[in-house]
Amino acid sequence: MSGIGSRLRQERERLGLSQKVFGEIGGVEANAQGKYENGGRAPKADYLSRVAARGVDILYVLTGTPTPTQLDNL
Repeated sequence: MSGIGSRLRQERERLGLSQKVFGEIGGVEANAQGKYENGGRAPKADYLSRVAARGVDILYVLTGTPTPTQLDNL
């Protein structure tokens, strides 16, 4: 499994959230969340903005490349 849906699922699981709760954060029903994760639907920008505000790495979800973390005192 690859693509936006699988990475979205990985982020949801990393945060320890159910599809129902994650969907509520994004403003969608659990069945829509499931379709996003299974590749049946593409998430819209407003949904992505809402889940990003709760800690989802949107760069990773969209591209597969994690957001670089800044290292202090190198």
